[in-house]
Amino acid sequence: MSHTIKALTSEFLNNISQAPTNPKISEDIIILPRYWDWLSNLERLWDRREVCPGCGWDGNPEHLLKVPTPRDEPSIIFTRLNDSQCVCCKIIDRLVQRQPNLDRDRWSISLWINQDKPCILMEDTLLEEDQVEWNFFHTNLEQKDIPGIPKGSLVSGNTASEAAYEWAQQQLSVCTQRHQHCRTGSHSFLPTRLISVAGTNDEVRLIDSSEISQHSRYVALSHCWGTRLPECLTTKQNILDQMENVAWTTLPKSFQEAILFTRKLGVDYLWIDSLCIIQRDPEDWLREAGRMFHVYRNAFLTLAASHAKDSSKGLFSSLGPGVQLQLGTIRHGAEEYQLYAQQSFPETTNLYLNHRSEPLFKRAWTFQERLVSPRILYFTKHELIWECYSTTVCECGFHNDGPYNPTSLKMSHVNSLLNSPSLSKQSSINYSGYIRNSVEFIKKTKSSKVDVDKTWRRIVQFYSDLQLTNQTDRLLAIGAIAEQTQTIRQNQKYLAGLWYGSLKLDLLWARKRRPKVQQRSERYIAPTWSWASIPGPIAYDSTSPLKPHVQILDASCEYIDGNQFGQATGGQLVLRGESVTCTLCKPSYESPEDYRILHPELTVDLEVSVDCEPFPLELEQMTVLMLRIADTREFPAPVSLILKEDKAADGQVSYTRLGLASPPGVKIHEEDKRRKLAGWFDRCSEIRTCIII
Repeated sequence: MSHTIKALTSEFLNNISQAPTNPKISEDIIILPRYWDWLSNLERLWDRREVCPGCGWDGNPEHLLKVPTPRDEPSIIFTRLNDSQCVCCKIIDRLVQRQPNLDRDRWSISLWINQDKPCILMEDTLLEEDQVEWNFFHTNLEQKDIPGIPKGSLVSGNTASEAAYEWAQQQLSVCTQRHQHCRTGSHSFLPTRLISVAGTNDEVRLIDSSEISQHSRYVALSHCWGTRLPECLTTKQNILDQMENVAWTTLPKSFQEAILFTRKLGVDYLWIDSLCIIQRDPEDWLREAGRMFHVYRNAFLTLAASHAKDSSKGLFSSLGPGVQLQLGTIRHGAEEYQLYAQQSFPETTNLYLNHRSEPLFKRAWTFQERLVSPRILYFTKHELIWECYSTTVCECGFHNDGPYNPTSLKMSHVNSLLNSPSLSKQSSINYSGYIRNSVEFIKKTKSSKVDVDKTWRRIVQFYSDLQLTNQTDRLLAIGAIAEQTQTIRQNQKYLAGLWYGSLKLDLLWARKRRPKVQQRSERYIAPTWSWASIPGPIAYDSTSPLKPHVQILDASCEYIDGNQFGQATGGQLVLRGESVTCTLCKPSYESPEDYRILHPELTVDLEVSVDCEPFPLELEQMTVLMLRIADTREFPAPVSLILKEDKAADGQVSYTRLGLASPPGVKIHEEDKRRKLAGWFDRCSEIRTCIII
């Protein structure tokens, strides 16, 4: 009896969730079942319905084009799509039919979920990296919602089009009129020089900002230099000529299009680094590079040439054919909705993904330009994307986020500033409108406290993996973010990429593993205890909470022109704590990353990360000092800096950092290793004061 009821229930659910047939209606129209709106209310019954043999859909509108249950191989069967009355199969079949060149023997189709929205993943089974993700939506934004089919927008298809400009202007208007904490307020900062773009193409010229009102608005350009230097570079030799006129023909495509877009916005001035900073003039470059925070923070809008690898490639782009497909019409009762499929575009604000696709996101200098700018408009190869201190919006509407997007480092950074306990003390500081007007915003935040220290380390981790032409710029290119961060860390010294208030834990960075350990630059960049002293990416261990276990006696740095956010020329750190003299052993040829720490009483293998290659060719091992900086909170064990002793001609002893030694990870039944390590350190250590340079 129960079997019969289950079968009847399954047949009933199957019948009411099928698309009705009507031979008089065009095949391009998909008719939704009569009771579509309330089918999702039968959620408890859907597990009694047999899933569609073609696509695996269970009939619940809320599961349409989604994977209703985990499946090992959620592959769509092509041969079962065409004749099916399943709504899900019909939509998938429309997508397949719109791609006549699709090789069905090679490509597989599976249902996917992206940001809780339905999509289909097409993969080439022979070339695993060749895949296309399709988003589905209807464009009838003013009509009522359809369960299971989200609303969406078609992109303009050409970022130079009038439609694209109107979209950008709409985002700008919303931000300037409604976003309280994006307002820069009244200020008097202007960059030293600007490009006057008012008038015609023959009237472009460089100006001294002292010639114009200090309340003038300007747009800034963020772009990749690449290997092709533009003809229009400003130098000592041509600066007077540039003040008269910058020839339109000398401007590369990205600069020309930035000028045209700035004019269209009704803004008279534009800032571009290669024109507004005197090139090959170290004095002017250092002075202006040290003001990047103010340049981008005070810009009315920043234009980001995201897709261009150099300034010759242009700001604008257009979509190729087949990226947006009209699949037909969805008929829902008396209403009709236009159904579209659109290839998924990269999530620009997700810093862990975007660097794979857009050249701008691979560069270190442009990283701070994006984080500091109150408003930035990305010109990607697919669409326009807007990001400000309040929200992220893309033309396609798929990756729109509020201020709590966890993948957006800009949002994390801004939230850490707005939620800082010290924010209330800054109310009298004319720093930025978003600080002065943040009280209402803070009340709306989901978290009452954002860890400023952790956010800074997250910024450093990501930044350290970006590309720099000159390693000597390693501190300069993050200086603007540091200067912005200091507004909530005013009583703390900024120390070559680290902060005094969190210094004990900031010191515990480690080089990310690479096929080969690199050397430090021959030119001085930063003290060895700073992550900026080594090339390449670094990481902080975010999995193990740490308890500081060292005393800081002194910490200081010296900088060119005294600019603490600029280039460092020296620095020292004086620490007092427990230390053990050990032996650092060179790794074997077979395991080039496996450096080892040895001591007669040490019976536990440490996790050793060296910053740079510490060994001369003739040495296999060297004497080092392990200085205990912190303990793990779970099964306490020491985390230590590995230091090498250096003796000056006058006999003064100092140390340089070689790396980091950490306890073994906590695994089941292996906690005893940490206890042994802690006991060894307690027995063999002695208190020592170390000057680290």
